[in-house]
Amino acid sequence: MCTTQNIGRTSGAKHVDISMEIISEFVFCEVDRRGSRKRRLNCIQELQLLEVLCDFFTSSVIGGEAVRNMVFMSLFPPTHSDRSRLLIKLVSMASSTKNVPVLTATGMWMQKLGCTSKYSLDLAQGLVKDYFVLIPKAVSGLQDLPQLAPQFTANFLTAVAEMYGVVEKRHIFSPPPDTLLEVITQWVSDNPTLCLAALMVNLQLALPLGGVPMAAITPFAGLFKWCILAPLHYVSQTSTSDIPTSDCNSSESPLYSRLHLALLESLLECYAPSPGLHCADASATENISAQHIAAIIEPIVRWLKDRTRMENESARIRGELALHMALDRLAQVIQVALVTHSVYGNIQELFSQLEMLPENRLLQIVINTHRNL
Repeated sequence: MCTTQNIGRTSGAKHVDISMEIISEFVFCEVDRRGSRKRRLNCIQELQLLEVLCDFFTSSVIGGEAVRNMVFMSLFPPTHSDRSRLLIKLVSMASSTKNVPVLTATGMWMQKLGCTSKYSLDLAQGLVKDYFVLIPKAVSGLQDLPQLAPQFTANFLTAVAEMYGVVEKRHIFSPPPDTLLEVITQWVSDNPTLCLAALMVNLQLALPLGGVPMAAITPFAGLFKWCILAPLHYVSQTSTSDIPTSDCNSSESPLYSRLHLALLESLLECYAPSPGLHCADASATENISAQHIAAIIEPIVRWLKDRTRMENESARIRGELALHMALDRLAQVIQVALVTHSVYGNIQELFSQLEMLPENRLLQIVINTHRNL
């Protein structure tokens, strides 16, 4: 382990290989001294190893953030599937014990690999399973995570937003567990600058020499996608039942409306930041890709084509109301994002794709206001 900390001071692949061999043999006990594979650690041994790792990262042995991140990335290379399983357990333990150094290093690990990469998504999925599926009551211990490790929390949000925003064949939206939606809504509502946390870190100072991070992605577009598509998803689920039109969104959690409002307020916070908010670069206000917003349009268009499955008049009326709610939310996102200069990329292409959507008064006002500016 100590050898790993000196990788940055030495040159050549040989030293790196030696360090990796030491980690494999003496830290994770994966091979013996002859290089032969050993039996996987049992549950007790894994727990002991995780405790040692947690203690190590909180100790004063590590000399600085860049060294800590280098050691962490050496311990958990993304291509090592068995260690990825241990990483999920380590981060789960760190979340419950509020181990800030481990969570901070994990946030940097996610950003180095990309928050929407397969590796980050696998980590996020494991944490969701531990905290929001298997033991939902455990989420009470996560309320202060944004204050303890804002970068990790923001990158986790980006990952889960991508994970549940995937468009499936039968559905336009994969709803997150209710407990996860509730916690995320609370996080964003109580911490308006949380979604910007990934932009506030100077990654070059936090990474070892030569480390090249992926471009930071905020969770805005992914979470907005949840809020915009939710009415359409839930009305589709009830389209075969005869529900009064006034109750068209009875299945949609009110948390989506709260989350939508909290995200809009976060964009406004970015435009007029508080005195203590400092971003890593001048372009940090540009935190939503026009391409990511445009990606929300295709599921709506596909939903429109599937409306023919709504057999009765009541279902069609509910669908119409849900569609206008979705388009209103999309218009609000575009309006606030443009006013706060939060959008980057090909905005004119975004406007062109908006023409594919049915007429909506608020959306048309936004398009007419900004198209030729």
